[in-house]
Amino acid sequence: MRTVLRKTSRRGFTAFEALLASTILALIAGAVAAAISAGQQQTEMARDTVNASLLARSLMDEIERLPYADPQGTTTWGPDWGETSRRLYDNIDDYANYTDGPNNIADLSGTNYPSDFQNFTRTVSMTATSYTPASFGRTVSGVLVTVTVSSNGQSLITLQRFLSQ
Repeated sequence: MRTVLRKTSRRGFTAFEALLASTILALIAGAVAAAISAGQQQTEMARDTVNASLLARSLMDEIERLPYADPQGTTTWGPDWGETSRRLYDNIDDYANYTDGPNNIADLSGTNYPSDFQNFTRTVSMTATSYTPASFGRTVSGVLVTVTVSSNGQSLITLQRFLSQ
């Protein structure tokens, strides 16, 4: 009788196959982590833009509620004597060159905004100008009010409004 030798194949992974599978898994995990990180950064940027927009709009609303002319008759821009807080401002030019933040942004009553809003800076600039609407037929004098909200030196939101005399 003749003896036949059969080759038996080994089953399982070789060290090389295990190393290759580990490398592929690490690359996939890195790609997933990068995608998650990019998504999180975009979410944070969107949140910051919304918060900056709310801060800009609230400050512009404060300015727009006031009269154009100073009740005391002064013509210099900026807060008048005795107007030591925004609650005491009595006309729009009191906000000229106004800045607040970071870490001290409050509403008109003096209540600080939540911590998510405290890393911003709000600035107000004003420019005397005139505007001639096409359908109006005459020139209107006023002030172009610009409210800018920035974070870490980068402007996020800029609102502009022309306020007439």
